[in-house]
Amino acid sequence: MHEHGSDSGERDSIARSRVLRGCVGVRAVAGSATTLALRVPTIGAGAGPFCSGQALIYHDLVGMMQQAHHAKVAPRFSKRYGNSGEVIHRALSEFKNEVESKSFPGPKHTPYKISEADHVEGFMNELQMMGLSEAASAAASVAEMEAAAKTQAGAKERIG
Repeated sequence: MHEHGSDSGERDSIARSRVLRGCVGVRAVAGSATTLALRVPTIGAGAGPFCSGQALIYHDLVGMMQQAHHAKVAPRFSKRYGNSGEVIHRALSEFKNEVESKSFPGPKHTPYKISEADHVEGFMNELQMMGLSEAASAAASVAEMEAAAKTQAGAKERIG
């Protein structure tokens, strides 16, 4: 336990206030002294290893930011533990391309269907009554494509 003077409560109160407001930015020597002098946990961000804990922005930690300018603006105390930015960029590009080409979502990722013909017909009639003729036509086209795909799948199963 640390010895504190009579003003330690006031000092702790001021430190807590500053810490809660994020006003303490210190180097390793000061980080160590601050941690030993206070009764509150200290979190370092470039303040050396002697604080109670450490903070890093997870974007920096996992290497999410790949833009050239990021190296100029990333804090010097930050350390990259991974390179997820390339993986994320590839995944987002693939998603964008599939959405634009209408290959996603495909049948595997659209499991919710109106299965009975009368339900589809009723849905299209409701759209018509609401004045949504274009939507009803689009629904009819999709229903026809789904029926054709189902027929083709059934034929392939019987043959193969």
